[in-house]
Amino acid sequence: MDVPRILSTLLQLCGAGALLLGVAFWLGYAPGLTQLHIGLGLALVLLLWTLAWIALQRTARYGLATLAAVCGLFTWVLGVTQSQILPGSLHWVVQVTHLAVAGISIALGKLLAAAAVRGAAGSASLSR
Repeated sequence: MDVPRILSTLLQLCGAGALLLGVAFWLGYAPGLTQLHIGLGLALVLLLWTLAWIALQRTARYGLATLAAVCGLFTWVLGVTQSQILPGSLHWVVQVTHLAVAGISIALGKLLAAAAVRGAAGSASLSR
């Protein structure tokens, strides 16, 4: 199995775990697992950045990799600062935005992994 596929699978697992915990928090359950949620989110961002770097090495897709890097940074910053943004009755807007940005990060990770796998396959066939 290729490294980008493994990283993409890990990214999806971290995203699913963070999503489940986030929904649990939103519904008032599992407040003691906040650090796990943060850890999964941080792992998701680091995996996204790693996939962006690998895709750059294999495909030179600068636009997609740059978008992924910026989206990962935005996901991280939003996650770390969201408790201070719009406290009160409008805080749900921040939570939904955080969910959407994290979902976009996961989708970008999948796109980068697919591009990296195709790029590696293309360079392997050219070298034969």
